[in-house]
Amino acid sequence: MRTLILIAATLLLSAVLLPAQRDTALLNADFVFADGVYLSLEQLRQNDPAYSWSEVEARLAANRDSYSAQVEYIRPRAMEPLPMEQVFALVLDGLPYIQVTDPALQRAAAYFAGLRIRGRLCLYAYEFKEQREVEMAAYNPLTGRPFRRGVVTKEEEVLVRRLIHLETGERGGFTRESLLQLMADDPKMQRTVEELEDSGLEERMYKCILIYDDRNPIYLPLLESDKKD
Repeated sequence: MRTLILIAATLLLSAVLLPAQRDTALLNADFVFADGVYLSLEQLRQNDPAYSWSEVEARLAANRDSYSAQVEYIRPRAMEPLPMEQVFALVLDGLPYIQVTDPALQRAAAYFAGLRIRGRLCLYAYEFKEQREVEMAAYNPLTGRPFRRGVVTKEEEVLVRRLIHLETGERGGFTRESLLQLMADDPKMQRTVEELEDSGLEERMYKCILIYDDRNPIYLPLLESDKKD
């Protein structure tokens, strides 16, 4: 009798847990987010946009290859356009794009950067052009010595990589110090990051983010169409 009671209790517990398990999935590169407009990090964590694209009119351009999107306006039907500062993220074809407010971008339209790494700790990147002064020299072809020097302004492309912790919302740059702070819940990974060699540091940090996400999985609600009976 006691064995039968234990079996019945196990089956009952399984019946309670299984639906919840079917309704969520591991967040990784294969996870498909619900397309639409997200006004907060919490909505993104719940995979529940404030507006689906069928509920708004929008003028935007997106390039999945460059993980970038620019938006002129988003207008819910029969309403005024949304203030763009209220928009946290967009999801296009299942990929989240986080709004970037860096003034260095100097763009008329709102700019969004796609998540290149998706997990508990996410990475996104964007580029902007910067004017920099560079010293130039003219050389005597006979002696090989400079005979004139001057400073010219040169336009250079700057790549910025940023991190966002999907649980806390905390953000940071792509630096050793930021990784140590954002990985505070995993002391072993912190020690690994502390011990990284300076040579090839960026590539090693990139791999550490992937390892951290594997060690600290996060599960998000599935789309209704992805839920299994």
